[in-house]
Amino acid sequence: MSETPVFHPGRFVWHELMTSDTAAAKRFYGELFGWTTKDVDMGGFMYTMLSAGEVGVGGMMALDPNHGVPPHWMSYVSVDDVDAVVERARAAGAIIGVEPQNIPNVGRFAVIGDPQGAWISPFKSAHGDGEEPTMPAVGTFCWDQIATTDVQATKDFYTNVFPWSIHEFAPGMETFAGSGKPRASIVEAPPGTPSHWLTFVVVPSVADARRRAGALGGHVLVEQIDVPNVGSFSVIADPQGAVIAAFQGT
Repeated sequence: MSETPVFHPGRFVWHELMTSDTAAAKRFYGELFGWTTKDVDMGGFMYTMLSAGEVGVGGMMALDPNHGVPPHWMSYVSVDDVDAVVERARAAGAIIGVEPQNIPNVGRFAVIGDPQGAWISPFKSAHGDGEEPTMPAVGTFCWDQIATTDVQATKDFYTNVFPWSIHEFAPGMETFAGSGKPRASIVEAPPGTPSHWLTFVVVPSVADARRRAGALGGHVLVEQIDVPNVGSFSVIADPQGAVIAAFQGT
């Protein structure tokens, strides 16, 4: 008898790099985070699976140069009904970049641009979300954050559209929570910076990650931010311009 799939609505369950140079990205992230890669023929395009040891952590695929979209990371959130999320998002003023569609034997997804301009993907897996680790391991994704030009509008949008509520993680630090756990922090975007999502990967040393990123052709955008009783992180752009954060816990 097959096991009943288990879902964790509101949990970030996948992260995907859209890049202009998959070969260069494989080298960069392999050296930076120790990831290994495996190419999978999806019947018309190649998809690269990213792993930290034996754990699959995300994917990578080539951007279509005709679309004019810059390299970026996309975060996928588990939801009960992708189509319902899209309709709520549309009614709330979002842009639907990709209408709901199925990936055979994988699941159903869409791509949404919120009213402030940050992009995110609702996702319903065909096989469940899997076990949630108690403590994210080195090389795995551990957190997401939205930096927004309008904090209140962002809170209103996501709590209406996604299976999230507002949770005060610490004094002055609000997060989106789903399935009983905090999932993503909410911060005000720096002046002149558009709204965007940022995803975090666990590293043994954030200082070493910065050094290696620079040596590999990346750029350190934010040197280091220390979060009391949580850890430290740096924000890095890969050589193609996709942005990610390296995180070291306390």
